[in-house]
Parts: sequence; C-alpha cells; structure tokens
Amino acid sequence: MPSAFLFDPNRCTGCQACELACSIENDLGAELSWREVITFNDASIPGIPRFHLSLACNHCAEPACMYSCPALAYSRDVSTGAILIDPGRCIGCRYCSWACPFGAPRYEADRGVMGKCTFCSHRLAEGLKPACATLCPTGALDFAVLDASQLGGPVVGFPRTDLGPSIRIEVPRRAAHLAGAGASVADTSAAPRPVPGVTLRSEWSLAAFTFLVAVLVAGFAGTLGGGPRPPAALFAAVAVVAAGLSFSHLGKPARAWRAGLNVRRSWLSREVVGFGAFASGATAVLALGPSTPATAAAAVAVAGLATLVSADMVYRPVYPGRHPLLDDGGALLTGVYLAGLWAGSPWLAGAAGLLKAVAVLRPASRSDSKHANLARNLAIPRLLLGLALPAVAWTASGAPLPEWVLLGAIGGEALGRVRFYLQLRVQSPARQVRIDLAGALASTLARPSA
Repeated sequence: MPSAFLFDPNRCTGCQACELACSIENDLGAELSWREVITFNDASIPGIPRFHLSLACNHCAEPACMYSCPALAYSRDVSTGAILIDPGRCIGCRYCSWACPFGAPRYEADRGVMGKCTFCSHRLAEGLKPACATLCPTGALDFAVLDASQLGGPVVGFPRTDLGPSIRIEVPRRAAHLAGAGASVADTSAAPRPVPGVTLRSEWSLAAFTFLVAVLVAGFAGTLGGGPRPPAALFAAVAVVAAGLSFSHLGKPARAWRAGLNVRRSWLSREVVGFGAFASGATAVLALGPSTPATAAAAVAVAGLATLVSADMVYRPVYPGRHPLLDDGGALLTGVYLAGLWAGSPWLAGAAGLLKAVAVLRPASRSDSKHANLARNLAIPRLLLGLALPAVAWTASGAPLPEWVLLGAIGGEALGRVRFYLQLRVQSPARQVRIDLAGALASTLARPSA
C-alpha cells in the first residue's frame, strides 16, 4: 500500500512550522520550501469559512510530472511510493511544473534543476516520519500507509484530478457544503484571475523558438507547394538559431541531449526529436534541390507538421478550456496558414486564415485586466497585418504575394503568438483556492437573506 500524507485543516493554525521543517531537513535555505501553507479566504470574507491547507508533492499514482519529463529524470521509489527527481538527469526545462496541478516541482535557479518533496525518503528508511509531519505542533499534518480507498474525496481548495494523489484531507468544518462545488482545474472560466507562472517575459525564448519552427515548416512546405525555394544555408542558420533559443531556456544546457529520451510519453520529447528530424531533413532536401525523391521530401514535411502538433500539445497543461491546436497563435495553424501564403494557395491560406480570424474574434476566457487589455489591443494590428493585408494584396494582384506582404503576414503571426502566451495559466492549489473562493462568494451572494 502507498504512503500518504494525512491533513486535518480543522487543526491547522497556519503557523508554517511544516514549511520551516522542510527547509531545514532538506537544506533548502530560508527562501525555499517544498511545502506550502495556503489559506482559503485569507481576507476573512463574512459568511465564508477560513482555513489553511498544508500541501507538498502528493506522489501521485499517475504522476503527471514523471510522465511529462523529457529527460527521464523522475522515478518512483517502489518501497515508499515516493516520486523522486534525479538532479543528475534533470535538464531544468521546468515542463514538469507546468504539468503538475499541485505546484509541487520547484525550479532551483542556483542549481539549474527542479526540486520537490521526497517524502523524506532518508527518514522513512530509518523508520521515521517526514520532518514536516514530525514537527507539526497541532497534529494537523501526519503520515501513514493507506489503501487507495482510504484517501478520501474532493475537498474545497484542493485541485480535483484523476492523478491519484497520495493524501487524505479531512473536510473543513463549515465547508462541507463547498466540497466539490467549485470548478475543476480543467475549467478556467470560473477563475477571477490567473496565478502567475508562465509569462511571455519568462518564456520569451520558447515563444521565439516555437514561432521560428512554425515559419521554417511553412517555408519548407510552401516550397514543396510551388513557392520560392529558400537557400539551404539560410534555412539551416535559422534552424540553428531556433535550437539555440530552446537550449538557452534550460537550466542545464549541456544536458540538452536528454530532452529526447521520453518520446513514449512526453510531448516535449516528441517536439525535440521531431524538430531535429525535420530541420536536418529539410536542409538536405533544399541543398539537393529537384533531385530529391518526392517521397523523401513529403516525409520531411510530415515530420515538420508532427513537430508543430507536438509544440502545441506541450502547452496543453497550461492552456485549459480551449485546445491549443485551434488557437490563432498555435504553431500548427500558423504553420499551415503561412505555408498557404508561401505556396500561393488561396484555398489553404483561406481556410487556415478563416479559422484564425474566428479564434481572434472569439471572446477570450477571463484573465487579469492587464493581460486582457493587452491581448485586446493587439487583436486589431494582428488582424490587419496577418490576415487583412495578405487578403487584400491577393485580391488586388493575385499570387505570388510581394515579399513585403509576406513579411507583414509573418509579423502579424508573431503578434498572434504573443497573444497566445498571454492566455497561458499554470494550474496550482493557489489557483484552485481562487476558483473555489469565487464559487463560494457567488453562492453566498445568491443566497436569499433571512
């Protein structure tokens, strides 16, 4: 049977002794802890219960962090059930922190790798409980070996998933009617504002990388469709720049080769392997010219499209509510649209452009006012440059499009990628608390007064 944390919010005072115990036991320093105390209704809104949740890694039966890790840095300790990170294998890509809805993996900038709760495996080996459970002064946090059926049901403020977290949380008093009343982590419409985590400022190199990949795939596919053939040397140079941008995001760039080890489960590994195959194959096809067998060129184009699909699916954990494959700024739709423009195919560009226009004009999901206003302000220049300009030029002069129009379209698509990043949201307990608190507040306001 798996080991599990036991937590009773009715006993927790929010003293944060568990956080301190974690920091000291694991020598993390004063600024970092793998455990976090989160308060539900921190503002003490009347009519809504106030309580604390002490949370760390839940060492899930189906660990999203381990499945998503491209470097195979995660493993399970069969004796305790703990999900562990091997810092010697971690590349510091931070993708596991996107995939985990509990916010457990933390990036440690000084080491360039991820870290998280280990169940204090070294203490378990000595017959001791984890430090956090041992030092809880009220007995709110404990540790035991439980059957999966003993782990309990949903609790307000705790993300609802099908990952099988190894934790049992008692229902807070006066909050039983709220349990399960909020939205799941897959529903973003109920969230008043996102919890920071993935931003254009922090992930600009990845945004640039994925956009350049879409442009490269579009240029190659457009060439096969009859468009102008880019020089092989220029194509290879842009591919190298794109790869460099991707490597610069890693905490351990020297271990970048490990990023392709988990093709079986990780979309990030599939993206890396796909891009390598596409970039090398496309460069060879462009260098060989017309002598390249058509089947080989087509296979390279398919590898490029598969890379774009993988690139979009990488963002699935932080892009809930709508599918990234159908977003205006998604890599696949951008690649197909630009390929249509490059090849001079009005049907391909028109179909993809129509989908993009619908996505731009579709009401956005709720976000904080700063991001919502910025995305709204970018919509008009994005539509004019990326969609309206090529359509007008095509209607006026037909194919092929002038180079300045194609460059304008690429600029418009870059704005679309920026808007894509403004929507990304990391799922976490703090976010779930906001969702459930918003639901509780709405329920309280709708309740008829006595």
